[in-house]
This record gives sequence, structure tokens and C-alpha cells, in this order.
Amino acid sequence: MKILVIEDHEFQREAMLMQLALIEQPVISEIKTASSGRAALKLMTSFKPDVLLCDLKMPEMDGITFLGYISELSFNGSIIITSASNHIVLNTVQKMCLSYHLKVIGAISKPVKITILKELLQLAHLEQQSNTTFIVNNTLKNKDFTEKELVHALEQGWIRPYFQPLVDLDNGEWRGCEALIRFIHPVLGVLPPASFLPLLSKMQKDAELALLSIEYILSKQPELLGRSVAVNITPTTLMHSHFVDKLLNIAERHPNLSQKVYFEITESDALENTGRALESASRLAMHGFNLSIDDFGTGYSSLSLLDTLPFDSLKIDMSFIRPMESSKTAAAIVEACLLLSQRLQLESVAEGVETIALWRHLQQLDCNLAQGYFIAAPMSAERLKQWHNDWQLKVIKEQLASPY
Repeated sequence: MKILVIEDHEFQREAMLMQLALIEQPVISEIKTASSGRAALKLMTSFKPDVLLCDLKMPEMDGITFLGYISELSFNGSIIITSASNHIVLNTVQKMCLSYHLKVIGAISKPVKITILKELLQLAHLEQQSNTTFIVNNTLKNKDFTEKELVHALEQGWIRPYFQPLVDLDNGEWRGCEALIRFIHPVLGVLPPASFLPLLSKMQKDAELALLSIEYILSKQPELLGRSVAVNITPTTLMHSHFVDKLLNIAERHPNLSQKVYFEITESDALENTGRALESASRLAMHGFNLSIDDFGTGYSSLSLLDTLPFDSLKIDMSFIRPMESSKTAAAIVEACLLLSQRLQLESVAEGVETIALWRHLQQLDCNLAQGYFIAAPMSAERLKQWHNDWQLKVIKEQLASPY
């Protein structure tokens, strides 16, 4: 792992270097420093860091301007903001980075604590392992697929789910998984959704992809050990003329299908035909399928959608979960979402749980389920058994079961 520390204050810079030298895992191969955003940009022409530790208030070019610049350079490493600025500034900068598609994994108030720094670097290491840039002729390149290539990939079964576990916050028990689509390319390796899903969606393949995911989940029942799996669908998929019919055809061959899969409705599309959506949702509910509202609070009229469709669970978006420890606003939004789910008797799910502090905070708020890199990164079905063994040991070692 290569790290670039951008900090204008010499004492703070040296302190962070000493802390980094004490961290054994993940392995840090190289560290460089810069005293301003301008110096960092110059250094990055020849040095490609995996992680940036970036201060905000600096001379010549401040950290906020620097982050804007690297978004234009398509920087895809992890970013840790280190600053003495108040939580309002930190929260706003994190939202700015999100809109720029920069991967901010945390913000640390100064003075930096080594325990928090180590935890965030471990998270960056997991992100680095699971993310998908790939090397062709030793040069990082992005691949633009054609429609023909994606059709071929679907036919070959190269586009299929990885699984990210969901666990019970009360006792750490493995309750299920979310199916997250990956492209397992025979040459380029595991590719992220951003490299192919937009085109598949444009090709109107969303419903086909959901059905292929269900067939794949059914083929991996031994690895899943009977746990249910969430399949993401958009309102457009829900309103697809033949989606429910084809799903029920699969259910005829697999009578317990509704116990093996359920659906997370993302808010990427507005409900253009409420009647059609209600028809499909009612048929799913009648046949025992559960619905969850995904990314709650981030899309098209969450409360209206919640009132329209027969949901059984509510997933709180990671953009509210991740900053809970540093943002009173985010913490208040999460508490309000959890209160709403309790009043409506919906199971609550927190995504983006990436630290033990978030885990314990959500326990105190009586959230039901957790998902995130503190628990596990998305993985192939074949890795679930080993993860489960390791997770059970972690639950015991770190005493994750609720004391309440």
C-alpha cells in the first residue's frame, strides 16, 4: 500500500509518519509527503498513491481545492481527511467528494489517533482488494464494453452476484446476504458495477439480470446454508411487464423461493406507473416475497414510496451511517429512520458499517441488521464458509454481542 500524506504543519506531518511506521497491518510499502495541494499534485505525476491522508487548511492550494482537482484526474484511491475543522465543514467536504465520485473512507479530527488511523487503513486495504481497476500492459486503463460484449458475457455467465453478508446487531448471527453484481472477466478479473451496469440498464437488461441472479443464488444454496439473499431491483424492473410472471415460473420449480430471496427496491427511478407497481408488488406479497426499501432517504420521495408499496424492511443508506460518529445531523437522521422503522414494524438494516464504533452505536439505537466492511466485503459464494468461521471468532474476540 502506497500512502501520500498532505499536511502543511511540520509537527503534525512528522507525528503521522511516526504513527504510520507503527502500523504493521496492512503493509505499507511506501510513504511520501507534501506540504500543500499544489505540491501533492506535482508529486502525483510520478507517484500513484493508494491512500491519501489530506489536510484541508493549507497554503498555496487548500485541501478542498486539491480534492476538486483530483476528481478531474479520476483518482480512484481511498481518501482520509485529516483536519482540525469543525464537523460541519468535514461533513460538507465528504458530501462534496461523494458528488465528485471520490472515495472518502473517513474524516479524522486532529490530533490523529493511531487506533482510528489503523482501522481506516484496514478499510482502505479491503476497498483496494475488492475494487476494480485492472492492469493491461502494466498501465491502468478503463474498459468500455460494447452491447455485443455484454450480451456475450451474460450468455457465458460472467456477470453474476458476489455476496455481502448481513448480520444481526444483537448477537452477530449471520442472517443473510445482499447479491451485488460483478463482471468476472476471464482476462481482466473482477470488474465493478460502474464499468458495465449503466450500459446494461440502457439496454433494458435489468429484469433479465435480476432473474439470472436468482438462478445463480439457487445454484449456490449449499454455500449460503439456507440464508436468504436480497436481490436489487429498480421500480422499472418491478413494473416490467413479464418480470413477476417469470419469477413465479421459477417459484414453481423451487417452491421455497420466497424464503431464499427477497427484493430491495432501489430509488434510482421514480414510479411512473403506480398502478403497475402496486399490481406487481401485490402479486409478490401474495406469493410470500418480502420487499425492502433500499438507500432510504436518498432517492425519489422515500416517504411516499414507503407509503405506496408493501415493504417489510428499511435499509438506511451508507451516506448517513458512515458519518454518524462525526456528524450530529447524520446521527439524527439515522435515529429518525430507526424510529420510523420501529413505528411501522419494519426490520431495519444499516449499510456502510465499517468500524466497531458504528457497530456499537447502532446496537444502542436498536437497529436490527448491519452490513459493511467491518463485517465483510462482497465475496464469491465459495468464500462464505471461511468468512463465517472467521466472523464467529471475531464476534467472540471483540465481544460484539449486545450487552443490553
